[in-house]
Amino acid sequence: MKARIGIMSESLIRMRLLAITQGKYIPSPDEPKVWYTSINAISQVLRPENIDLLRLMDSERPESLTELAELSGRAKSNLSNTLKSLSDKGFVRLEKKAGNVTKPVALFTDFEIVTSSEIECRIQQSTTEKYVA
Repeated sequence: MKARIGIMSESLIRMRLLAITQGKYIPSPDEPKVWYTSINAISQVLRPENIDLLRLMDSERPESLTELAELSGRAKSNLSNTLKSLSDKGFVRLEKKAGNVTKPVALFTDFEIVTSSEIECRIQQSTTEKYVA
């Protein structure tokens, strides 16, 4: 379960989104689905402790936040905040179960950081061309 994460300037990320919505740019299948503006921005979310937590979730498959808190040795309130952040970024799915129980599911355990001038060139070309395949 590997996530491809791209790094580009904010202006290029915006340009890419606009070109996609206008039909001027079609992302290649291997392009990252998640984009950040810097390594620093990624490192705030994918800290070593959070990657360890994702891998623990994948290997142990806890049925609740309480079980994950016990497995990880972290306080449930702290863990809940971390999981909310990881869920907001698309790295975790929080499944609601019967009776106020939430099951955390790691969607990714490995990460590939992509910085590609090729993608940047395609995006910039798309603003001047009608269609990029």
